[in-house]
Amino acid sequence: MNVRPAPSEYAPYFDRYISQVPDGPILGKLTANPLEAALRAVPDEAASLRPAPGKWSLKEVLGHVIDTERIMAARALRIARGDQTALPGFDQDPYVENADFQRRSMESLLEELQAVRAATAALFRWLPEEAWARTGTVSGNQTSVRALAWVIAGHELHHVNLLTRR
Repeated sequence: MNVRPAPSEYAPYFDRYISQVPDGPILGKLTANPLEAALRAVPDEAASLRPAPGKWSLKEVLGHVIDTERIMAARALRIARGDQTALPGFDQDPYVENADFQRRSMESLLEELQAVRAATAALFRWLPEEAWARTGTVSGNQTSVRALAWVIAGHELHHVNLLTRR
């Protein structure tokens, strides 16, 4: 479970996330929560601002990370349990457009992030060792449970890095 997934375990698209995760135990990375640390002190007013037309606010970015983690964890659960149903991709934009994250407080979004992260960490913590190598079809590509854990951690780091540059 602590071995970085091989490129054959995921679609090339996911390398943008997996490559950002430092080597080491993935469970530690799934409990670190760097996005929460980066956004904890941001006031609601500032978190509601969009940096440019068509760009997401910090609240929307945070909501997107929460939604994506849920989807990736659900994929991992299905594959880990042996479900061989091909899993579709998802379009992130309608999720953000229809969630109305702007009306939420940063505190409520950060609480939700903590809850989702705790559930994700518990899922991966208690998987049988053999489940980590199981693969299923995600968006037409073979994907391992291990790769999905690394994608979750890397997706968060991807957004932390984008926000740091912002």
